[in-house]
Amino acid sequence: MRKIFHAALLGTTLAIATVAGAAERPALADSFPPAVPLIVDYQRLQVASKASQDVRRQIQAVQAKFQAVIDKDLASLKAEEKKLRDAAPKLSDAERAKRQKAFEAKVADAQKRAQASNKAIQEAVDAAGAKVREALVPIFSDLMTQRGANVLLGTGEVIYFDHKLEVTDQVLAALDAKLPSIKVDVAPVQ
Repeated sequence: MRKIFHAALLGTTLAIATVAGAAERPALADSFPPAVPLIVDYQRLQVASKASQDVRRQIQAVQAKFQAVIDKDLASLKAEEKKLRDAAPKLSDAERAKRQKAFEAKVADAQKRAQASNKAIQEAVDAAGAKVREALVPIFSDLMTQRGANVLLGTGEVIYFDHKLEVTDQVLAALDAKLPSIKVDVAPVQ
């Protein structure tokens, strides 16, 4: 009986303390300013900005060069594979295994070069994207200050909005003025 009494007393004390504590502190929502949002179409910025278009043009040129090297490697490997198949019946098992191993090493090297090319291109694209994002930060900040906004949302995060809140055109114009092009540096591949 005594345990039940102590448990009831403890429960009542906690309930009173919780209610009293809630009355003393302001509601969480009251401590935040009202949201003043702006909306931007970030994907459109990535596609339509002059800098992004310049990056795509440069990357396509680099991809074409890398693809030419890959195509040359592939043609060479196909020719070597045919020679190996044609010569195989005339070779001893040891010689055939030796040549097969050498051929497989060349295939592995070609695959590594292709992967290194893709990695170099991706790193260059990532670096260019970082430059664009870096240029966007002060543009977003200035526009938010000018408009008295305290929240910037992407069109992909909002289901429905008043199009007066969208500032993509203004951001795009400012970005094109600030960063019309980007030099894409793709690491050389051996």
